Amino acid sequence: MIPLEGDGILNLLSDKHGSCTVWNTRLHRYLSPIVRYGSLLLLTSIIGCQLIFPGNATSRQNSLDGTYTLNRIAYVDSSGIVYTIDPDGTGRQQMTGSSYVQSGSIGTLMAQGISQGSFHSWPTWSPDGTKLAVSRISLPGNQEAVIDIQIIDVISGRSTTIENPDVTAMVADNSPHYLYWAPDSRHLSFLASTRLGLTLYVVDTDETHDRSIKVLEVGAPLFYSWGSVDLSLLVHLGKTVKLYDRVTSDSPPSDLGLSTNFRTPAFSKDGLRIAYIEEKVNDRVLRLSHSDRPMDDTDFGDIGASSAFSWSPKSDMIALADQDNDQTSVFNRLRIISPNGTVDQVVCEEPFMAYYWSPNARYISWVSLDSENREFEWKVKDITSPELSEPVVLFKFQPSADTLTALSFFDQYSYSHSMWSPDSTQLVVTGTENIPFERRNGHTPTGSRVYVLTVDGSDSPKEIGEGTVAFWSWN
Repeated sequence: MIPLEGDGILNLLSDKHGSCTVWNTRLHRYLSPIVRYGSLLLLTSIIGCQLIFPGNATSRQNSLDGTYTLNRIAYVDSSGIVYTIDPDGTGRQQMTGSSYVQSGSIGTLMAQGISQGSFHSWPTWSPDGTKLAVSRISLPGNQEAVIDIQIIDVISGRSTTIENPDVTAMVADNSPHYLYWAPDSRHLSFLASTRLGLTLYVVDTDETHDRSIKVLEVGAPLFYSWGSVDLSLLVHLGKTVKLYDRVTSDSPPSDLGLSTNFRTPAFSKDGLRIAYIEEKVNDRVLRLSHSDRPMDDTDFGDIGASSAFSWSPKSDMIALADQDNDQTSVFNRLRIISPNGTVDQVVCEEPFMAYYWSPNARYISWVSLDSENREFEWKVKDITSPELSEPVVLFKFQPSADTLTALSFFDQYSYSHSMWSPDSTQLVVTGTENIPFERRNGHTPTGSRVYVLTVDGSDSPKEIGEGTVAFWSWN
């Protein structure tokens, strides 16, 4: 799916602090037989393994509806081991790895590994917070690398493995998969690069049902998003936008139109409206329509040569980032568009790489680029009172390579991986902090770290561990 685009970003930041390295040397040893550039995965069988967690689970079950409240962060360290942790840095649990026993603040964990060495990447929370899907690359003895997906039940510790021996390339740095749960927390979609090409798959992870894997689309570039109604799916493949009413049915998708210079089409939170860019004879428009009435449209025409957009988590407002140079992935304008296609407010006008709605839709955070100081700045603004709110600079940093990938394709990754806390008060980010010279000392840690940021900027960024990428649970 996603080779890093926009060499201007890497040139801008150039590796000044060493944190934007686009390859992991340990992972490279595993993947020497595998072409780096490309796509993903052909699944052939499912086996089981077990993680045993002595002691109490860290989640809390709600007595009224049986749902779970987690408020946990999943992250990967530089050795390719996945952990979950509380936002204050306590309660760390190791979720993956070879055979080991480790003590932590909440007890002992034993994981039963299946290989001499393994590297895990891109932990992906299910919407209900009960499962993690992770990509794994194993090196059993002197054999070739084995690539698969682990589905981990974070409550019981039990895991199952989806094997896929036909991977021919990576879809993102350090990962042979792009993983994205459906809203039902049962169906898992993923992109895989196989001999067929870049392929979009869907699998039912419920062990009591048929786990056959369905191929939806083959081709590139390919971006997509789930709707909240009946396993509906929007796909942008090449120059075509398609709508699946239900991916598990045999009905073909509906073609909605032709479009270029954008990536990910979007469903509104309730699944009733869709957004995508459509090419007209002499123009391009952001089309807002009802998913069950695709021809009942509202068009917004004032957009740049390249754009990205996403619906508010709480309303029919949509955030639109755009810029006039389609040869770079850096945007220079972020606006909120109302349901009738008018501009509600301008959030920012400056070079930035990515933006994210908070879960409560009160805030929008974005990652701006300071070319003079060659650094990234994480900012946030309260958009409910735009005339009173000024952006707050939360963090100046250099992102890890994996975080750079997520930022470069934020309009896709924001649907599958959350950097916001469920209560919209904090953000999680991995990278290295840009520390002023006068604050540096011999004890300043090196390498990428996991930081928690407070949205109002009242607290300094809190380092909670060493890691290359981290994401918050959705609940």
